[in-house]
Amino acid sequence: MPSRESVANVNTRAVAHANSPRYVELDSLRGLAALSVVLHHLRILWETDTQPTSPAFRTLLSLVSPIGSEAVILFFVLSGFVLSLPAIAGRPQNYRTFLTRRIFRIYVPYLAALAVSVAGAFWLHGPVTRSSWFHQSWSEPVHIRLVMQHVLFLGVFDTWQFDNPIWSLVQEMRISLIFPLLCASAMRTRMRSAIENALVLTILAVITYVSPLNRTPAVADTFLFAAFFVLGIALACERERVGAWLENRSRRAKILIGLGFVLLYLFAGPPLAGLSAPANPAGYLFLRAMTCLSQWVTALGAAGLLVTAMNSASAKRFLLWAPVHFLGKISYSIYLWHFIVLLYCVHLLYGKIPLGFILCLTLVLTIVVSWASYVWVEVPSMNFGRKLSNRFQRRPAIISA
Repeated sequence: MPSRESVANVNTRAVAHANSPRYVELDSLRGLAALSVVLHHLRILWETDTQPTSPAFRTLLSLVSPIGSEAVILFFVLSGFVLSLPAIAGRPQNYRTFLTRRIFRIYVPYLAALAVSVAGAFWLHGPVTRSSWFHQSWSEPVHIRLVMQHVLFLGVFDTWQFDNPIWSLVQEMRISLIFPLLCASAMRTRMRSAIENALVLTILAVITYVSPLNRTPAVADTFLFAAFFVLGIALACERERVGAWLENRSRRAKILIGLGFVLLYLFAGPPLAGLSAPANPAGYLFLRAMTCLSQWVTALGAAGLLVTAMNSASAKRFLLWAPVHFLGKISYSIYLWHFIVLLYCVHLLYGKIPLGFILCLTLVLTIVVSWASYVWVEVPSMNFGRKLSNRFQRRPAIISA
């Protein structure tokens, strides 16, 4: 029989784990999602530049199109889940601590990437390929007003010009300002009530989309994406119950459930949004509602992937595999830098070497640049943010992080 001391040590470790929940496999899941975004953008450039005409090939491209485009929704659900864990574990942070760490986690690395992209736009702007999609970035001389809008996140501005993916970072930072309120509200209610709150936010998004007073969809997007944060918070609150439910299923049922989540995430959502825009207001309202519904389908699939990642032994083994875990560590830098690397590679090499070689080189350099950014920008920034935020730790704890 185990000694009394060994039992005490096991119990101590269990309590420590419960008080400091961290799911490394979710980092890996984020890394795979970030990689899918990279491949998605490489595919779009190749397709829009080469313009393949083969019906069979275009059918194949249409099947893989969702891969990557839905990853941002997974990021929002995952952010809601992970950011709420400390509060759920009884270790909430005050607002200044939370916001300071978010700024140094997201915003400071973003500024570094923005500076490199602005330099490239100043030097290399202008069309070089046949892809109108690609040339929405670095398409014109650098304007200081646009640079300052990117720095301050103020007003409605062209987020494509310097780095396509940053539109989601604007939403991430905007929702971070209200996340403590979302988290506190969700934690005081049951999962059903939290989901109802998320649906209310979705309805507000649809109304805002079609409102004549709304000149940009960005505000409506904030409502919708905040709903996905709430979904992540609700899942974090109920993760043990959901995990126990999945554990009690048979092996065949687990496989079918996992496949169902993948299909929801990859394929079930986009067709609902593929409707043509009607001219009448009622039709436009219906279109927006269907678009939100399609994104909710993807969000539910993303939540299911989180559940599977945390509770499937096979999924954990794969996600904890060293190469996949490495992608998870540098996932934010992958997402932040890959399009900038693509812009530099295409502008410097297009017409000199085949486009396929450029795309392969972009993929390799993205990993290298992302690792360098993680080591020399992300980690120092996060460490400084923690050090600075420790000054606020003795203040009354009122929110999560």
